[in-house]
Amino acid sequence: MSVFVLLPAAGMGKRMGASVNKQYLPLGERPVLSHTIALFDRHPRVDHIFVICPQAEMPLCQQQVIDPYGFSKVRGLVPGGAERQDSVRNGLLACGAAPDDVVLIHDGARPLLPFELIDAAIEKAEKSGAAIVGVPVKDTIKLVRDGMIEATPDRRHLWQAQTPQGFRFGAILDAHRLAQQQNYQGTDDASLIEWTGGRVAVIPGSYRNIKITTPEDLLLARAFLDNPGYPGMMRIGHGYDVHQLVAERKLILGGVEIAYHLGLLGHSDADVLLHAICDAILGALGEGDIGKHFPDTDPAYRGISSIKLLREVMRLTRDKGYALGNLDATIIAQRPKLAPFIARMRERIADACGTDCDRINVKATTTEQLGFEGRGEGISSHAVVVLSKVAGNH
Repeated sequence: MSVFVLLPAAGMGKRMGASVNKQYLPLGERPVLSHTIALFDRHPRVDHIFVICPQAEMPLCQQQVIDPYGFSKVRGLVPGGAERQDSVRNGLLACGAAPDDVVLIHDGARPLLPFELIDAAIEKAEKSGAAIVGVPVKDTIKLVRDGMIEATPDRRHLWQAQTPQGFRFGAILDAHRLAQQQNYQGTDDASLIEWTGGRVAVIPGSYRNIKITTPEDLLLARAFLDNPGYPGMMRIGHGYDVHQLVAERKLILGGVEIAYHLGLLGHSDADVLLHAICDAILGALGEGDIGKHFPDTDPAYRGISSIKLLREVMRLTRDKGYALGNLDATIIAQRPKLAPFIARMRERIADACGTDCDRINVKATTTEQLGFEGRGEGISSHAVVVLSKVAGNH
């Protein structure tokens, strides 16, 4: 089985209001369309790419979008048609795929597609025969006629279709041919499969996967591109931990030993702040929690400094291609007074995370003598972290 990619880029982009079509506008240091091609050109499962553009623009597309970047999988340019549906049909007829091959159809003006959604679209198209990427709508949708609301559909069942849309080649080609014969115009390629009685699976997509249509979209795309995580993603994690205060234990918070007549009970040094931070980072990575990686049944971790655990969690973070964006943590304790130790905690945490202190924020608060923290029975902590994909990691 081969994987073909069709990139329709034949639209005129009238809503952009620019002197050139939107796919040639600069995004960073290269045209919008070249970013989109690059996503698929470097994907190991993609075999062939066909770019569909107006016939009059084919020399321009070749010279500005393709030739400067050395793409290895672009097999040719296909002339577009009067409507997008005509353009896609031209691409299907030109690519020469076999009926069981997979074809992905992706808007040329969607250059911020997360890399992993390409895998998901290929796999789902293989299994179900037809699949689209989409996201649940965020806003309430109104059905309006003649300036008046007629209905408010239930938002829970409404999704916004995106691309890529993936199909077995034979099925989507047959649907396009039948639509041409019967003069049927669908709203997207999946709608043609639906019209013929087929079923289409939906893959949860990304709100980052925007289609550049208006000047505001281009500004948003440039903001995403400036994110150090491009072309990966930002991940957010939350951690919470609590430990009991007992006698004859050291009180260690944020890697700092604090003079107090009680300490926190635990298998390690019971640093509740660092445990919450570790859980937040592991959560952002989708790697479970601290108990999964450092179980309290393992004697190797008995009495271990939680700074060492945090260093190990950060090693895992780097191995997965992420860096710490920023961290915000809160310690909840009635006693002792922690303000004098906050600066040193930030330094220890920043050092363990391999980052600057200005990315680390630690706060301490009380519960006004309410709850177990207020009674001095224990200390808890919350942490929120943002991880950014390191450029060059996919």
